[in-house]
Amino acid sequence: MLGYCEFVGVRINHVWLCVCFMVSSDGGEASRGKFELQHVKVVSTLTEFRECMQQSIPCVYSHDSIYSFQDILNESWLREHVGQSEVCFRSSPSGKFIDPSDSVFTIAKSLTTNKTTLDEFLDLKQSRTMLSGTDTYIFTKDAVVEQWSELWDFGKEVLHEHGGDNSLISQSRLSTVGFWLSRDGIQSMTHYDNSLDNNLNFQIKGKKEILMFPPQDWKYLKTFKAMSMHPFSFFENIKQGKFNSFQQRNCHPQRVELNEGDILFIPSSWFHFVEHIDKLNINITYWFKTGVPKNAMIKPKQSLRNIFIPLKLTIAALLGFFTS
Repeated sequence: MLGYCEFVGVRINHVWLCVCFMVSSDGGEASRGKFELQHVKVVSTLTEFRECMQQSIPCVYSHDSIYSFQDILNESWLREHVGQSEVCFRSSPSGKFIDPSDSVFTIAKSLTTNKTTLDEFLDLKQSRTMLSGTDTYIFTKDAVVEQWSELWDFGKEVLHEHGGDNSLISQSRLSTVGFWLSRDGIQSMTHYDNSLDNNLNFQIKGKKEILMFPPQDWKYLKTFKAMSMHPFSFFENIKQGKFNSFQQRNCHPQRVELNEGDILFIPSSWFHFVEHIDKLNINITYWFKTGVPKNAMIKPKQSLRNIFIPLKLTIAALLGFFTS
């Protein structure tokens, strides 16, 4: 997973700096002919969904809620049961976390962290704010985070050991579970999860629009580490069916609209550009191991050639850290 406190080699928790550059992309591919935006496969049975997971095919399970946390999680429940949990939130002037084409100061503001309780955050009702699932862990390092234990009592239904016929993964494969909450629409940077884990994305409240790219599209995504350095407009144009550039015409995007109750499977190393829709957006993400040893997995390569973009993000990340 890509943490919002980790950009271009600056790990905010430890402040280390490492700017390394560029593996050039190979030559271009032949034109794909028609440039049509494909849609992620949608299924209505858990059997079909499990088959997609086994075959590493992006897929949405769209049906009635099957886990209790999909029904109970709202502001009232969160306040009553986990309202005193300490959280760390970010606010973006542009609603973008983060657009490489924004100014250094806008990016720095988007990276600045604010600590509070979940109750206080909900009281703020501040637009363009986000609790990131890479900051707000429910389960990590093989253990439940104590302050979220009441939520985990329901969240563990996804696991074979607790969920019966509707379970999807075993606890032995579980890496991390993250809680997301945002207000009034935000967008997040295109990236793949640098843990190389698979991703189960449960949409609880609100809607998300997601653009996904297979790992081999790294050649056309201006990749640096696990991120794409294209401006957000590059992906917004694709969503609108505009394939104007060589890179846009040669990548293989798939679009998905994630509604309340839907579950999205994102296979390891797939890039995703995510837009949170609606006044309140709540999501829980389960990252779990693929079953392949990490040292045997092939990461997408780096294709960014412009050295100034990561330098710009490095400066912004440092500003964000020292102003938090």
